[in-house]
Amino acid sequence: MTLRTHTVDFPPPQLAAVRRINAVLNRTPRLRTDPWRVEAGQQLSVWLDAAAGAVTTPRLKKRGVTVEIVHTDGDHPVHLRILHPAGTPRAVVLDIHGGGWVIGSASLNDRLNGYLAHNGYCVVSVDYRLLSERRHVYIDAAIADCLAAAYWTVTNVDRLGAASLFIMGESAGGHLAALTALALRDQGLIDLVRGCVLAYGVFDLSATDSVRAAGPQVLLFNGPTMRADLARLAPDRDEAGLRRADVSPLYADLAGLPPALLMAGELDPLFDDSLLMATRWGRVADVDMIRVPETPHGFLHFGGPAARGASTAILRWLDARLSVDKPNR
Repeated sequence: MTLRTHTVDFPPPQLAAVRRINAVLNRTPRLRTDPWRVEAGQQLSVWLDAAAGAVTTPRLKKRGVTVEIVHTDGDHPVHLRILHPAGTPRAVVLDIHGGGWVIGSASLNDRLNGYLAHNGYCVVSVDYRLLSERRHVYIDAAIADCLAAAYWTVTNVDRLGAASLFIMGESAGGHLAALTALALRDQGLIDLVRGCVLAYGVFDLSATDSVRAAGPQVLLFNGPTMRADLARLAPDRDEAGLRRADVSPLYADLAGLPPALLMAGELDPLFDDSLLMATRWGRVADVDMIRVPETPHGFLHFGGPAARGASTAILRWLDARLSVDKPNR
């Protein structure tokens, strides 16, 4: 098994563009998961869905991508947003969006997912339940929804038109994607999964060293409260409980998982999560780790050279995995 680490080398004009984006982000409010922001996040997510229906969906159709909405069965049906390519799909990608478990929806990753669909992939995006203290919804609900979405996707690959499956997630979605892959492995369903793509994921809810060291100067997050924000996801657990594998995949037995692509920005206080996970995963499967210099958390959403380069890297990695006759386990 192999861990290959790649560091992006931005030419001077692109590096200048990355720094301009950082300057804008430095003037924006930092993210937290306190109760007020949690409830406000629900409203923002509704707005994002409405914007997707009014703006993004028509744009996708112009590129030959059609949008289908389905719901899983069960006591808590999960909303799935499926982007179908124009022709027969090369593979299915199960996508789990980010947003700190607090905001976002199945349409949040439409830019990347639309790019993948335009290039021949069928993308199933999961609208899992978000954190809500007033409604007593915590991380276990999001995990359950992602597992329900995974089981629906696995049992509907023929309907979706391709036999191969990838699991993809970014930020909080990277955390949920890793847990989903582990659950499929434990259910004996991992053979369908050709690989996992995890962008700047969160893999240790007890907080890695880079999270604990985060100060007020970090971009996007409120550094001094990050550790407490993570603990809010499972308020009934102490620090040892937050390290249990059912919520922190960094501490799970990773044996049997497929190859993976991980990427993270070097200005991200969650950088250690990706680095440590890539190191552990690389002991059981082939792993590529992309380090993106001078880039913060969430860079896939901020445009510029980092977002464009990452999207291209993800597509190339997926294509390369499909060219392999059998997954390397």
